[in-house]
Amino acid sequence: MKQEIIELQNKAINSLIYIAKTGKENITLKAPTGSGKTYMMASFMNRMLLEDKNLVFLVSTPSKGKLASQNYDRFTELALKTFRELKTFYVSSGLENAKNTEYSLYIETNYNVFVLPTSQYTDSSRINKEKTLLQFLEDCKNAKRKIILIRDEAHIATNKLNKLSEYFAQTINFSATPKDDIFDICITEDEAVEASLIKSVEYIEDDKGLENSLSEALDKFKNEIKPTYLKNGIRPAFIIQISNANYADEEIEIIKGVLEEKGLQWVYFVEKENGYQTNSRLGKIKNKALWQTYVKQNDFPIDVIIFKMVITEGFDIPRACMLYQVRDSKSKQLDEQVIGRVRRNPALTNFEKLDSQTQNIFSKAYVYGIKPESQGRKRIKVNLKGEEHKELFKNQIIEEFTPFKITTLKEVPLNDIDITDCIKKDNMEFYTQSIFDAYRILQNTSDKIKEKQREFVTDYDKWFLFNANLESIKDKVASVVENYDKYGQVVEIEIRENIDSFFDNNGNIVRIKDWIWETDNDNEFSFDSEVEKEWFYILDKITNKCCKTIEIDDNRIYLFGKNFIHNSNIKFDYYHNRKHTSYPDFILKDKKDRIHIFEIKSVNKTSNIMIDEDEYKEKIRKLKEAYIFASKKTGYIFYIPIKVNDDWYIWRSENGIAYEEGLMNKDKFIEYIKI
Repeated sequence: MKQEIIELQNKAINSLIYIAKTGKENITLKAPTGSGKTYMMASFMNRMLLEDKNLVFLVSTPSKGKLASQNYDRFTELALKTFRELKTFYVSSGLENAKNTEYSLYIETNYNVFVLPTSQYTDSSRINKEKTLLQFLEDCKNAKRKIILIRDEAHIATNKLNKLSEYFAQTINFSATPKDDIFDICITEDEAVEASLIKSVEYIEDDKGLENSLSEALDKFKNEIKPTYLKNGIRPAFIIQISNANYADEEIEIIKGVLEEKGLQWVYFVEKENGYQTNSRLGKIKNKALWQTYVKQNDFPIDVIIFKMVITEGFDIPRACMLYQVRDSKSKQLDEQVIGRVRRNPALTNFEKLDSQTQNIFSKAYVYGIKPESQGRKRIKVNLKGEEHKELFKNQIIEEFTPFKITTLKEVPLNDIDITDCIKKDNMEFYTQSIFDAYRILQNTSDKIKEKQREFVTDYDKWFLFNANLESIKDKVASVVENYDKYGQVVEIEIRENIDSFFDNNGNIVRIKDWIWETDNDNEFSFDSEVEKEWFYILDKITNKCCKTIEIDDNRIYLFGKNFIHNSNIKFDYYHNRKHTSYPDFILKDKKDRIHIFEIKSVNKTSNIMIDEDEYKEKIRKLKEAYIFASKKTGYIFYIPIKVNDDWYIWRSENGIAYEEGLMNKDKFIEYIKI
């Protein structure tokens, strides 16, 4: 699995644990469908149990799409491989209508994770009538065990459970579409796409009528997408969602005709439990539940899945890559859930091993018939002031920073990493880790170490030999890949490919008139964080003392601005477990034509961010190493202002020299930059 995915999920889990430890009673984590919410639940529970064995987790899961049983199976699997603290119990009474004549239901308390399908706790259910769940909660309470309720797909109401809230010390909500879009922690769609955790979506207008438009979509599916999937052992799936009631029969006949013409295998699920239609020779399978299990498999010989409303939460089918919506759901939330079915990465565990063409195909989903609306925070367009960037006349601000120098890291060949002297067979004598612990530790190492492990291991004994010497291998790999003098290089670029960019409006507005950017909305801007905004005010107050100005349309413009990432080329590579790219927060050109670059950090904990201090300090240390190299090669002055409590400590690197001693505070920095 890519290191970016591990880091993104761990960041969310760290924040969740931090907030949970503050005692907040209701916490919501928002993450896109396909981003690994079940894995993050398991990791959260395991880490909490490592610190407190007395915890009990009740995972309330919608029964829709067999999601509850999927969660139980996944928790059980993860407990065997990775999260050894989890002991999972599936809460079920079997057939709900069976008369209780022979036995009473009982929930075994010698577990710590209890998966409860919502259908098992209703007014008519045996678990409710026999007060089985209530007795279980009372037993936990009497044993002084702290109960945490985890609500999976929390946008779906669980009114019955809400009446038992007095038993729950905390409620943790996981959802892709939380109610009113209110949340404490968020993995954004952009973050998940960038890490290849989910696919990006291309929305395609459906304006040629059902028959013609569907035919074109299926041609794209057959000719452009299917060959790549098949080459990698996966049979891709095309999902069609049709209308309810009046139009369904007419639509399904048109759809069948197009599918037969294309020679594709299809299945159509209808509302009845055992109802479905198919042109597959596998039609003798009469149980729809089995069909819905089989159809998710990567090699199942069905190309097209047609449904009305049955595929939403819980129907996980990573091989699905295209969605054609005939019906209009009139529900943004439902649309997001359905789109989530085609956004899962079909090769999550080995994505980094695929060639670039396959990665591109696996990273894109196509959606027909749904018009996306802007959701959550509004995205605001911004433009550099001055003329548009044309072939013969460049924007004045871009011209001021041209040519701009950045530093990049070349790929390190595996042959450059010689681990021969790291392999000590004597270490095997003292090596006692289980295969599960060794696997877990290896998964948290850098990409290059994993690559070296795959190269080195040719048999069972070598697998253990590699892990027994892992610490020295880590040191050797780091010493090679972090050699900036050997693998770093300077590239001259323009600071932007286009003059436009955007930011997400978080509601914290600042009006700025005389820097390099402008908006159509009265020059209103917002920043990514409070510390970033605070640093802007520090720079803004001294621009008249230190910043170079130019005239644009008879207005004085300070050559100072935020580095809005979209279209930005202001970036510098650094290595920390893998190659990262730093997009500094601000750039300023002074009156002596020197360029100053700022990357803002804070070690202060906020209400929704948990900082692993050791990890954070290590990341800053690695970034400093890259900035020292960049300052030597570019001539720019790099700063890392760090907010600590109410003060600032400003690290600086100039001409390849790091000024660690006597770090500047805010006042000393202002004195320095005014010179």
